[in-house]
Amino acid sequence: MRIGSLLAASLMLLVSCVSDPFMDGPYRPGNGSGTIPGGGGGSTPGGGGGETPGLSFTVNPNWTVSYNGREYYEGAEVDRIVVKSTDTQHYYIDVITKASFQDDFKNDVASYAQSLHDNLAADVKDGNAQWSDLLGTRESYILFDRLRAGEWKAFAVGFTSSGELTGKYAVLDFPVAEEKPTAAFNDWLGTWKISGMDLEGNKVAYTITLRSSESNYAYWLSGWEPAQSEDETNYEFEVFFNKENHHLEFNSLYFETVKFDDGEYEVCLNGNYKYNGKYYYVNEDIALADGIISDDGKSAQVIGCGLTLEMQGGQTFETQFTSMQMMYVPVAEGGTTYVFNTNVPQFPLTMEWISASTDTPQTKAAGTRLSAPRKARRHEAARVVRHVAPNPNQAR
Repeated sequence: MRIGSLLAASLMLLVSCVSDPFMDGPYRPGNGSGTIPGGGGGSTPGGGGGETPGLSFTVNPNWTVSYNGREYYEGAEVDRIVVKSTDTQHYYIDVITKASFQDDFKNDVASYAQSLHDNLAADVKDGNAQWSDLLGTRESYILFDRLRAGEWKAFAVGFTSSGELTGKYAVLDFPVAEEKPTAAFNDWLGTWKISGMDLEGNKVAYTITLRSSESNYAYWLSGWEPAQSEDETNYEFEVFFNKENHHLEFNSLYFETVKFDDGEYEVCLNGNYKYNGKYYYVNEDIALADGIISDDGKSAQVIGCGLTLEMQGGQTFETQFTSMQMMYVPVAEGGTTYVFNTNVPQFPLTMEWISASTDTPQTKAAGTRLSAPRKARRHEAARVVRHVAPNPNQAR
């Protein structure tokens, strides 16, 4: 996601809290999806590389892609994709849902591969990755954060060691089945009152509902802030269930891009933290907060995830998210970030169970807009966060 400005001090942030699963879906605005001539999609400005004229794509019979199922790795659920090769060519392993492959790339391997190349090349150019670490050869595997239930495609896309597409690929179609809901998953379903104190010390409370999005994995949450678009339709977003500890996981999210008189803005749920007396927000898909339910299922507490800021010179500063907030993030650099509400509750939050019903005005509202699905992500135990910006807490 593009950001209005970067924090003046050069820093990295390491997140310590719950896992923050990425889900498959359309690439975010600005990530780019350039095409090869004759490909199935349009080119989007902001991609990381150029097109590859005249390159055709053919299956490499020496590569075999397999899905080896789900497992626990370092306390997180992951899915393992394996590639076996009888040659020495390099490849990149990626997954995408069948629906996204059709909707975003018109089932065109060339368009998909070019978009993948552009995003990887941008990471390498920005110093966030190296081709030697991204590419595999011979037999290798990649662990992905838990994949959503549905129909998937796993690709091995051919690259040279310097990061150019070769036109070779292998693909596997595979399903991921939805699980039967556990009692612990069902404990979170229903209507809740969530509350906390704002920065002025005033109590702020919302009535929210949690309904199943995918059993043992995610819920739709409605009623936060409560957030509405300019045309007064409601925003709902997903929160996630940690099957190991039964916690509720809140993550930053992207909804849509809207246009106002002064430019384009991305509608997002982001997390705030305090540094040197000022508030900043992290503008990435990242874990924001952790909800812990009581033994009787009638109450819960939500605490902010921890952050470790690594400054120039190697000094570190440990803090945690202070709140989560709906925002309008400017697409153009130098723009002003606006918030939906200036008086959001600060962590910790308390949740009180009201009823098992999820039938509320928010869930019935016509034109409800949901948080966008996110692209599947390779599993990383510790992830560096780079996109931060000042939060003026200015309402639009």
